[in-house]
Amino acid sequence: MIHRQIIGTDSVQEVLDKTITARQWLTVTDEQIPSVKPDFILRVSAHIPGQSPAVQDVFEPAFRRLQVMSKGAIGVEAFWGGALHPERAGIEALKTGVTDLCPVYSAWDADLFPAAQILSLPFIFSSAEIATAVSEILYRPYFSQDVEKHDIFMGRMVATSEYNLFSRVPIRTLSDLADQKIACSNGVESDIFRALGAIPIGCSTPEAKKQFESNQVFAVSISDSAAQTVGLYKFAKFRTSANLVRVNLEYGLSKTFWNQLPPHLQTIFNQWLRSLAQAGAQIFYGLAGAKACSIFKEAGIEFISLTAEEQQNWRNRVKPVEEQLLHHLESKGYPAKNMMADVLSSSKELQTWSANDLMQATIMQPLTNIIPTNYSK
Repeated sequence: MIHRQIIGTDSVQEVLDKTITARQWLTVTDEQIPSVKPDFILRVSAHIPGQSPAVQDVFEPAFRRLQVMSKGAIGVEAFWGGALHPERAGIEALKTGVTDLCPVYSAWDADLFPAAQILSLPFIFSSAEIATAVSEILYRPYFSQDVEKHDIFMGRMVATSEYNLFSRVPIRTLSDLADQKIACSNGVESDIFRALGAIPIGCSTPEAKKQFESNQVFAVSISDSAAQTVGLYKFAKFRTSANLVRVNLEYGLSKTFWNQLPPHLQTIFNQWLRSLAQAGAQIFYGLAGAKACSIFKEAGIEFISLTAEEQQNWRNRVKPVEEQLLHHLESKGYPAKNMMADVLSSSKELQTWSANDLMQATIMQPLTNIIPTNYSK
């Protein structure tokens, strides 16, 4: 079977072939960058380290693309490694003018972002790029209210690749997880591991790495690219692929920054954000993930895939999580059943699109309803 999107077993070369459009968009020469003083400075901040592939291969090249697209009118100042604010304080940092674009991950707090938890349910999406596209397509009708009630806008939504379990001892069956502490995201992912008989420990990636390093948790559920970025793989001996979950790692946007832009720059900046979202999914979670797997194998990590029978056992155990979440959302007034139906429908519609197709769409036909605007194109 030929997969048009990126899958977890792709080689580096296969991912390179699937991400031609994204890599072209991220390629900017010095000669292309206007030598003018910017009228506006976008401050970007995050807890991820500056040497991360997310920064080196996505953000920094994308900042150069923004300079080209805006003809030098928008410049960027970036702050990595938590230099501006604590990792979970993004909303307050955006509201108080500390930063303009930063993480406000729905995976960190299910109570703040209830609707977005539906994007982490198992077996919905076949790739990070489709999950990213669907989350942005459906953002305005279903997820915007949870974000904008905090007096911020959505910058971009990016879904991760599927998470894998990194451990010191092999995880091959459900019994291997029984009563074991698993570092994972809050919300749906915690519910999933609870349903599997484990003890979920909700934490961020830096927190998970510290807990695993000090033997406080049995395993960590994490994407390959993130495991490589923080060096988690140096302490693990096994990587179990269960294909249970992926999460959405949103970046919030300051209203102040957006509102100061004139309409023509709002149009350009929005287009840039849409392409940034898709490029992030493909290049960090796709390409950097494939490169990370090569590093893991060189480090001697054993890759474990569940048998078909065992995979079905895991699926059966987590099946109630979806029903519980939909009931919870309905009780809070969310149209959960309609939301789920539209997520599945949108995902199915995009199955015939390649990763290159999805990236090209953000360039030629970017969504224009994610950030509220008072202008028309």
